[in-house]
Amino acid sequence: MKTNSTSIEILMIAIMLAPLAYLGTIWNQLPAEIAIHYDLHGNPNDWQRKETAALLIGGLSVFLYLVLRFLPALDPRGQLKTLNYQKLRFAVTLLFAAIMGWLFYLAGHPTDGMVSTEVILALVGLLLAGMGNYLITVKPNWFVGIRTPWTLESDAVWRKTHRLGGRLMVGGGLLITVLALVVPTSYKIGSIMGVLAITILIPVIYSYIFYRQEKAHQLN
Repeated sequence: MKTNSTSIEILMIAIMLAPLAYLGTIWNQLPAEIAIHYDLHGNPNDWQRKETAALLIGGLSVFLYLVLRFLPALDPRGQLKTLNYQKLRFAVTLLFAAIMGWLFYLAGHPTDGMVSTEVILALVGLLLAGMGNYLITVKPNWFVGIRTPWTLESDAVWRKTHRLGGRLMVGGGLLITVLALVVPTSYKIGSIMGVLAITILIPVIYSYIFYRQEKAHQLN
């Protein structure tokens, strides 16, 4: 697969448009106003007219596509023009489309609040795991990655931090998916937030510690 080909772009656009195509098939079944946002307990707390929601989701989808499509051209180091980056684009676009499609499904098929939250949290976990798989091998660049002062200062710190951080994100994302589906409601949000905190904080702390060790070694 080439890193910049017509077939890739057609695939990305098709995935991006899939939720809107699904929306078109259920349009007449929807109420005039649909929920577009839910709280942590799965209760809808924001509604929009379905026409406004369609425009909002459509505009957000196009914006996401354009950002991911042209980000490599903006990177001065040219490190995002890789097959791995295309895989990241695919994962982000696919899971974003899945979340949007699920929200449209809920609009036409109201269900238990926590069930809706569980599915969205599980999809977010899968997205985190997909991003982690990419971060393991991502090269230093200006836009994507674990961008701390210490990873940006040293290519060695960047590589080691991203190997650790990417693996943590894969494991953490898969764990979040499992927790979202099996942990009792009263513990669900707390356990998921705990996993997220560990996944985010450990690479940041590690980058600082390894940077200090690297500097001390250079001085000696």
